[in-house]
Amino acid sequence: MQPVEPDAKLRAEGAAIFAQPDVVASYYARQPYAPDAYAALLRLVPARRRALDLGCGPGPVARRLAEAFDEVVALDPSEGMIAAGRAADRGAHPNIRWVCARAEEFDDEAGFDIVVAGSSVHFVDPAAAFPKLARWTHLMATLANDPLFPHPPPPCGIDRWVDFLGRWNARVGRTTPAGWLGPPDRVKAPAMPHESWVDVAGRKRFRFGFRQSVPDFIASCHARVSWPRRTMGERLAAEFDADLAELLDPFAQSGALTLDVITARRGPRRAAARPRPARAFHRTSGPSKQGRQRDEAKPCGESRIGGAALPVLTGVRSRPTDNLRYYR
Repeated sequence: MQPVEPDAKLRAEGAAIFAQPDVVASYYARQPYAPDAYAALLRLVPARRRALDLGCGPGPVARRLAEAFDEVVALDPSEGMIAAGRAADRGAHPNIRWVCARAEEFDDEAGFDIVVAGSSVHFVDPAAAFPKLARWTHLMATLANDPLFPHPPPPCGIDRWVDFLGRWNARVGRTTPAGWLGPPDRVKAPAMPHESWVDVAGRKRFRFGFRQSVPDFIASCHARVSWPRRTMGERLAAEFDADLAELLDPFAQSGALTLDVITARRGPRRAAARPRPARAFHRTSGPSKQGRQRDEAKPCGESRIGGAALPVLTGVRSRPTDNLRYYR
């Protein structure tokens, strides 16, 4: 038996969490992506025949895409997530084709006008999936709501939020990244394994307000890698819920929190049939050097990998596999 590579092990462990029934049941509470991010994405796609939602979960992105495309393939390896997506849609979008399969094993000969990945691309083996993506599409977009995590914090404020995360990271055996303690303009995320397979031509962030009850905010935490109820155990999960409710209840108005949500959109991206050093997206806290780009929005345009040009949409940095042990 061949040893499992560390990245592959982390990807498999992270992806398996999203097949847990409690995680599937809690996923409805994850904060949505900004409406303006979808509008900006669609402006980049003049032909709207087919779209692929990669790692669709219960389908919030697929349902939005289905309003604009003739056909949407909603792909996820979790049977529970696919079932939840069908149930949430209630047949409202017959142009969604729900497919339960791993991206590494799925194939499609017709191609797509765009491939969209929410907070999922870091669970995919780029060596297996990205050569196919390069063949399927000329446009890839990633979306995520945590490009600056733990900023913006819930209404309790950043100090109390980071203190809560630090205490609970310790209780579940995780390490709190030192970067979480700094201001948002100093937050950095390490490079993700798939980034050597893409060129990123631009990115943009969209900020919006979202109202959510305290119980639903707590449920959203259990739909993430760090706090799944089954992994925590019934007693520890109950203590987590009580502690977080005690922190947030004083800030709820009319039964709900007002959350500041940032959706990051990254791209345009070009997927390649073989890897090469990523060169278009680097974060630096100092002056730009030797072609490195500072962490600021760049216009979307055309991106080039492997000798072929491909427009890509971006603005999002999803959590890298190195951070699966952290909150997200």
